[in-house]
Amino acid sequence: MTKPKTQQLHLIQLLRAVAILFVMLGHLNGLLYKRYAQDWFGMGEWGRTGGVDMFFVISGFMIAYLYKHKIGESGQAGIFLQKRITRIIPYYWLTTFGVLSILLIFPYFGEQFSLTYVIQSMFLLSDDPILTVAWSLTHIFFFYFMFTLLLFKPTFGRLTIAAYLTCIVTFYFIDFYPENMLAATLLNVSNLTIWLGAFVAFVLTTSRVKINTIIGGTLTAIGIAAFLFIWSNNTYQFITIEQGTIRPLLYGISSCFLVAGLASIDLYQKTKINKLLHHIGKASFSIFMTHSLFLMLSIVIFIENLKLQQLLGWDITMLTIILLTTIGGLLAYQFVEKPLNKRLNTLLNRRKTNQYPLPANKLLIKVRR
Repeated sequence: MTKPKTQQLHLIQLLRAVAILFVMLGHLNGLLYKRYAQDWFGMGEWGRTGGVDMFFVISGFMIAYLYKHKIGESGQAGIFLQKRITRIIPYYWLTTFGVLSILLIFPYFGEQFSLTYVIQSMFLLSDDPILTVAWSLTHIFFFYFMFTLLLFKPTFGRLTIAAYLTCIVTFYFIDFYPENMLAATLLNVSNLTIWLGAFVAFVLTTSRVKINTIIGGTLTAIGIAAFLFIWSNNTYQFITIEQGTIRPLLYGISSCFLVAGLASIDLYQKTKINKLLHHIGKASFSIFMTHSLFLMLSIVIFIENLKLQQLLGWDITMLTIILLTTIGGLLAYQFVEKPLNKRLNTLLNRRKTNQYPLPANKLLIKVRR
């Protein structure tokens, strides 16, 4: 069976870069507001900029877009899950140890941790992990498990996913919030947000409606307008929006419009983006995982010790920290994540070759070539 060709989605890569910028803006403003009462546009009190919700939608979209044609294929479920675990967990452990080291050296940023808490954080069993952003990985991995079921048993998977998402929506509208951590995690609206991204991919790749730049541009404009409204409302409080559930869902829906619009343009015509932005998009996972570490280091060095804010002012200092944090994430991607993934993939391929050696006739053909 030949693999259907998937077109590169450059504008979605651009959106990854935008998402990580939103995440960094939110976390930096939150840290500085808490410690120094400094932020931009009241972001320190927002609690959420929508960057992580955008990541959720993009993650769901890309998985569905790349693996849709493998649903029901023999052996694909195990391969998919193995790739996802190998891609994320080892690098997550490395970054967690990095943040843990900083917190131990500079207790200014947090308390001493028990061994139990460290182990829970390493295996994504804590609702408040050492690496702050790791809470999102719990939802991502649950999506991976559900998608694995869809790959393995398509009919049963579809029914299970439909029933599960129906439960989330039902409990959402009746304001049911379980106290149990596992139940609360499974019924969190963020899980729905990831699947919304997957549904966007399914619709775009199967719809009979002919997509074009006009449709794509309109959807993108709606997404941008929705984000601007939510951000403005965060600061000026035009209407009351519940922060724990309704606002994340609104961010997710807004992100769906952006993803649908930009992907429509990507699928309709060849697109190009700035090489730096493309690289930031490719490195977005590294930047996402390491930005807390680099933000903390930057605050210690430039604000606590060098007092850079007194020389350059808070605005320039904050821009400098964001720039250096981005550079740190790019370096981590280039010199840690990429080599680590390459090494792990080599080991996995070698193991697969040893388990399933080529037949003699195919090996002979390969040698002759």
